[in-house]
Amino acid sequence: MVWYGWLFLLAVLAVPAIICGVLYNDKSGSTPCIGCGECIRTGECVLVKNRKKTMSKKREKAEKPS
Repeated sequence: MVWYGWLFLLAVLAVPAIICGVLYNDKSGSTPCIGCGECIRTGECVLVKNRKKTMSKKREKAEKPS
């Protein structure tokens, strides 16, 4: 009977971990939309905006001959 408790605890911890893993995996490139409405006003996603700036700086550094 005691192992039922451990099994239940494992299930309670594993289900949210699996859901978060599916939602926030790196395959999509960024986290899902949080619904803040900024992209509607400015036309630019607040989650991806800073990532684009960082990536462009990295590309510039890589392309410059030393």
